[in-house]
Amino acid sequence: MKNVRLFLIIFWGILSSAASHAADIQLYQWIPRSQAIAPLILPVKSGETPEAAAERYLQNLEHKPDLMELFKGQRPTTATGKFELLKGDRETRALLIANLPKDYGPDSARVHNFKKLLSRAGHQSYILPISADLGLTLSETRILFEKISAQFPLLVAMGGDDVDPSFYKKENYHSRNTIPTRDQFEISLIKNYVASERGFLLGVCRGSQISSVALGYKMIQDVPIQVGPELPHGDDWHDIEVKKTSHGILASLLPVDSNKLFVNSLHHQAVQFKPGGMLELAATAADGVTEATEFKNGRGLLLQFHPELMENELGSRILKRVVEQKVRMMPMSCSKVF
Repeated sequence: MKNVRLFLIIFWGILSSAASHAADIQLYQWIPRSQAIAPLILPVKSGETPEAAAERYLQNLEHKPDLMELFKGQRPTTATGKFELLKGDRETRALLIANLPKDYGPDSARVHNFKKLLSRAGHQSYILPISADLGLTLSETRILFEKISAQFPLLVAMGGDDVDPSFYKKENYHSRNTIPTRDQFEISLIKNYVASERGFLLGVCRGSQISSVALGYKMIQDVPIQVGPELPHGDDWHDIEVKKTSHGILASLLPVDSNKLFVNSLHHQAVQFKPGGMLELAATAADGVTEATEFKNGRGLLLQFHPELMENELGSRILKRVVEQKVRMMPMSCSKVF
């Protein structure tokens, strides 16, 4: 009986090990010939070549009608290029979550500016393709999320289209250009990344909104209609009032004897802040619209405005402060191990 029991233990151990190995994922740098501003990050399955992984991703993309709308029905021209296994210093990496086709090309101002500003802070930028889990199983997707948390201490959710209201249990009254497949991937990734507590999350505009939805917050679907048109949010600049928070990330950038910052504004939606969640209110506009929130644990900053597009000293200082806060939080993860 003992021998049978021992055999079963060994047998199941072998099966578990084989299943784990079969579901393994490696992250590769994908450098297309289309001259992307930064390398793409490609999940490669066990036994799969990077070239086959790229083709698998693109074939699955072609079978997602909502995603193909983004590409105007045309397959992205990123199938060929150079592939390299991701290795080296984890602490100086930043991963930008793509959500629009322009993020892959050489003309994306936001990707270019993020790369430039983060490079000044000693960080190298990478781009995660739209719905990067295409063609992966659920277990492989979980491993992908774990690898991202392990290998990228800074995750950047960028601006873009509106979040589908179904993800915060509302009807679509005013949301535009919603792509549920894209939203589902980003929400799952952000939830996993935040739960891992291994890195810092920066969310900008849509990135702030989808991160907030992932954490259980709801959206104002149209600020001019639901709040009022008095303060222009669509394409303008205005003051925001900065609030006191546990970690004072944004407050540390205030001028002497002032609680206001002058920021750009390129949105028609906003987060409905509520007390008691994972976030603290960090800034509001004069009409009460949420302009910034910070994570209570110090591991995230969500901004309704665009520091990467401000092209001034404040925008640069915000990105520098994000990197400083990320570095400051890193020893906390070590304390959990030792």
